[in-house]
Amino acid sequence: MSVLSKSGYVFAFIDALTTAVIAYLSFAYIASSEKNLLITALIFVIILLLMIRAKGFYEPRKYKLKDIYLLFEAIFTSCFLAGILAIPFLGGFAAVLILYDIVLIYAVSFLSRLIYVAYKAFFKPVKNVLIVGAGQDGKIIAEEIQSRPELGMKVVGFLDDNMNTIEEEDSSIPILGLTYDSEAVIKDNNVDMVIVAVKSRMDSNILTDLAKGIPLGVKVWRMPTFYSYITRKLFVSKMSVNWLFYDYVRPKHIMYSHIKRMLDKFAALAILVATLPITLIVMLGIKISDFGPIFFMQTRIGKFGKPFKMVKFRTMYQDKVEKDFDDDIEEIGHDDKRIMPFCKWIRKFHIDDIPQMLNILKGEMSIVGPRPVREEVYEENRENIPFWECRNWVRPGWTGWQQVNTNDPIPEERLAYDLYYVKHRTLLWDIVIFFQYLGRVLSGKCK
Repeated sequence: MSVLSKSGYVFAFIDALTTAVIAYLSFAYIASSEKNLLITALIFVIILLLMIRAKGFYEPRKYKLKDIYLLFEAIFTSCFLAGILAIPFLGGFAAVLILYDIVLIYAVSFLSRLIYVAYKAFFKPVKNVLIVGAGQDGKIIAEEIQSRPELGMKVVGFLDDNMNTIEEEDSSIPILGLTYDSEAVIKDNNVDMVIVAVKSRMDSNILTDLAKGIPLGVKVWRMPTFYSYITRKLFVSKMSVNWLFYDYVRPKHIMYSHIKRMLDKFAALAILVATLPITLIVMLGIKISDFGPIFFMQTRIGKFGKPFKMVKFRTMYQDKVEKDFDDDIEEIGHDDKRIMPFCKWIRKFHIDDIPQMLNILKGEMSIVGPRPVREEVYEENRENIPFWECRNWVRPGWTGWQQVNTNDPIPEERLAYDLYYVKHRTLLWDIVIFFQYLGRVLSGKCK
């Protein structure tokens, strides 16, 4: 599969090698056996790669000053967690060496990215992009590329055979010719990449022109595929439900589903146990706030449209909670008069969602997946938005890909993120999304 940039793989390799070597050498004198030493190094590598990926450092990005801290935060947190998990293999003295590991790993990781930023700024050539099709789809992908300078790409122009489009063109990006002119246009503009943004079925003449005009070595992308790569959501208006269906039923997802179900149960139990002290305080606080019920239960739509009762801690006064209230969709201000004062911090850090671990244990939800919506919302969107029901091919989630990307999406954008998850879901990605969600919750940035 073609990729936009190999830098993510390079950084992952450098981080993994650096972490493995430093962990191996630093713990060599206290490990009781070679086996324990190798297990420790592996723990450090896995957790560090997951944490750095959760922070987005393996994706194309425009580096900013705050990334100096974010990279350190990822490495510090991962080394701290790995050190705790490594205690059974190394003993308590391992904690003393963790600071040493953090400093060395961060120094190498920071230096490698600093070198890359300098290389990209002064030496790496910009990739010239030619878009076939100057219509709405072509303009959408051109705007996406222009809004992401971290991609290192420049749209040199369009090709379009529609004369009306050419006459009415008002874009700052020029139309350089017809598809018949592709060979000359690509040569004259040193084009590195061609994105085809026309209707799904092109006639044979257009295809022949492009086949003759695009030389070997120039990468060719379909617009929806390229769009999903750079935005991490599907271009739903150009999506084929058949394409999504055959990807959904691939054999690998059968094993994935069984393993994920076991991990969901384990994670739900672990979260319930770890948060038990907070849960008891919350339950007591809610009860004495207005002496009403502790839990708020509401019918939501689950896998394949099956309704279930989703449970949360009640955070609003009993007489002010409407039956059709949906705080997964409605924007609730911090100073909303319906919220009990004691519960404002509960909502800020999503502690009210902890009871959903019970839904997960019952098999109604998963840790990661599209957030469930009310039946009324489901039916309305199914009528008005194509492919809406496809997001329910998997269990709804406690958190999801949409939640870690945007807080207040319109239904179409929510669907684009959810279907991207349905198509690309893996166990590793689920773990990354989980870490990203925890990071957003602990920082108070998640709605």
